[in-house]
Amino acid sequence: MFQAIGRFSYRFRWLLIGVWIALFGVSVVAAPLLADVLTGTFANPDSPAERSGDLIQEKFNQGPTTLLIVFRSPDLEAQGSEFQAAQAAALEQLRAAGIPHLQDVQTFQSTGSTQLISQDGRSSVAVLNFDASKQMVQAEIQAIRVALSESSLETYVTGEAAADADLTTSSFRDLQRVELYGLPVALVALVFMFGSLVSAALPVVTGGLAVTVTLGSMYLLGRATSMSIFAMNTATLLGLAVAIDYALFMVWRFREELHRGASVAEAVEVTVARAGRSVFFSGIAVMVGVVGLMFFPSPGLRSLGIGGLLVVFFSVAASLTFMPALMGVLGRRVNAVPVIRLHAAHEGRLAQRWARLLLRRPWASILAGIAVAALLIAPAFTMKTQMTDANTLPAGAESRQGLVILDQEFDREALSPLSVMVTWEGDGSVDMGRAAGLFMYGQQLTVLPGVESVLSPFTLSGLSDPAALAGLWPQFQQLFNDPDGFAIPAEGISVAGQIITADQLQQFKQLVKASIAKGGVLFRVVSETPPSSPESRELVERILATDPGSDYQLHVAGESASSADFFNELSTWFPWVFVWVVLVSLGVFIILLRSLVLPVLAVIVNLFTIAMSYGCLVLIFQGDTFESLLRFTSSGAIDAVIPIVLLCILFGITMDYAVFMLTRMHERWDRTHDNRLSVVTGVVRTGRVIASAALLVVIVTGAFAFTSIAQTKMLGLGIAFAIIVDIILVRLTLLPAIMSYLGASNWWWPRRH
Repeated sequence: MFQAIGRFSYRFRWLLIGVWIALFGVSVVAAPLLADVLTGTFANPDSPAERSGDLIQEKFNQGPTTLLIVFRSPDLEAQGSEFQAAQAAALEQLRAAGIPHLQDVQTFQSTGSTQLISQDGRSSVAVLNFDASKQMVQAEIQAIRVALSESSLETYVTGEAAADADLTTSSFRDLQRVELYGLPVALVALVFMFGSLVSAALPVVTGGLAVTVTLGSMYLLGRATSMSIFAMNTATLLGLAVAIDYALFMVWRFREELHRGASVAEAVEVTVARAGRSVFFSGIAVMVGVVGLMFFPSPGLRSLGIGGLLVVFFSVAASLTFMPALMGVLGRRVNAVPVIRLHAAHEGRLAQRWARLLLRRPWASILAGIAVAALLIAPAFTMKTQMTDANTLPAGAESRQGLVILDQEFDREALSPLSVMVTWEGDGSVDMGRAAGLFMYGQQLTVLPGVESVLSPFTLSGLSDPAALAGLWPQFQQLFNDPDGFAIPAEGISVAGQIITADQLQQFKQLVKASIAKGGVLFRVVSETPPSSPESRELVERILATDPGSDYQLHVAGESASSADFFNELSTWFPWVFVWVVLVSLGVFIILLRSLVLPVLAVIVNLFTIAMSYGCLVLIFQGDTFESLLRFTSSGAIDAVIPIVLLCILFGITMDYAVFMLTRMHERWDRTHDNRLSVVTGVVRTGRVIASAALLVVIVTGAFAFTSIAQTKMLGLGIAFAIIVDIILVRLTLLPAIMSYLGASNWWWPRRH
């Protein structure tokens, strides 16, 4: 089959090149429009927390998206008239700008809530509610910032939609930076590998082609389904790594065939038949890994899998069609524009000496390799994970600056409470019996471990027992069931000898309107710990375990609830993804190598590589040692999606090197049935090319360490370190050493008698 592809690619070389150029041209136009269709969230809209949030919004006529604007002054008191006048003027400018879907604005002035004033008294928060999706609000962030730019106060627009907008801007800027620095360095490295500028340029051209066509395809998909902004980063990183690698292997084999005296047509055919076959199976191995990401219910994670699948598909397709066609056109001019003269042969002396050393003392290589691997793996056992938030953004991003102010100077927990709604069937009214039941449930919530406070009409200070509620009931029955029709007496009301003023009644009325709807009551539960903390996720589980009564349904929403659902999804689906990746990769290798022993060995050493990558991530990102060097802020944890994405990507990328080395060994085993000679041949013939390919991957993925988004840094460096340890410790040390011990058992395959 692959020989036929080679013949076809050579015969119709100009047609194939024309098709790829046309695809590239269309994609160049579409790729810049990605910013309009990508989002930043990993939340699953079908999760219990998101469905509960939708129900709360419906019950209380709330918009689905919220933005926070932090107003700050170094001189003015936030509660002072001058500060409040400046804030009101800024918000009036915002209203005058006609921002679409802006439903209402809540401030200290309109609510009297001191939670909207910072602890140092110099900042205030305005809460903007929108009756539109996060993606629609994200498109208006720049207009909102422009409308606020004339304010005499410092302003910071933050919240999920603002963070997504900043992520999109930073991601596009980062990709330009990677292209500016990473690709030229890769080109220089390729020149040193091939000695010729034309040969060196081919892998870079193919990598850029595959990534650009992928981004254009992602734009079309993003218009039809939810796609995360991180899918663009992941696809670009993975695409540059595998596409350049695959093209490198193709050029290497093509030059080798020409050196042996083959004609251009024969060289193209053999290249596709041999190196192309390896590229195809390597691509299958990588696609098996990234398909695992599509198991997760989260659209964000699924979009990472879709982006990875697309870029690997186009990388393989370009390597099997565009590259042979281009090499067919170039012919022996593939060696044109020589830059340096190479003296190293494929069977280099260094590679031969290394292979003989491994086979002479394999036990020493195995022990040393396992010892170093254990040291690198050990930190992985201390890994902590957390949800993606604005802290992944560069320090200069406005949404992150606003979040830092909220975290440091405000009661962040009170600004992001858990929304606990109790609903019931029937006429939806609140009678005395139902009020008593809701009061008792409110008391359950207030005594839960980890609860700082509970805000609702049934948990106010002074309502310490049902008798107090019964005393208030004659005055408040109408207020609970018809707040708009409740007239507040100018003199207030007297309850048990105490006067409740008209201002207090007005605030209580607003609380009732925000907390009681037909057939539902909302309790706002403030946690003692930050919303993204493990302790807040545990509080969600405790709330879900409470019993409001047989006649009630319980709904829990909020940042902590969404985080708890996401972690539950990860823990539920991760084992299945792991099994999928391991078993299907094992099957691919069994088919490719016609051996039952080597595929198992390849999978085991791959798991070693991934575990070492996890350990390196913990050493670098979980502490603050490398913060200034890599320009990130450590949160003491690793982004929760990174270990999963690394598993799915690395299993495929590292399989590339196993495929190219083991297939060369298998070719020699079929001819000689000499295990020692097969191992030596595999190391000598492929050692230099896979080391070169690995160097390119390290250059391209390592360039992502200089991006501004912490999550992208983690992914890029995680892959780079994994490739380094994989080549040095696993591919060129442990694997050959272990194979020398196994002998002919490496190639065992059951035969029919």
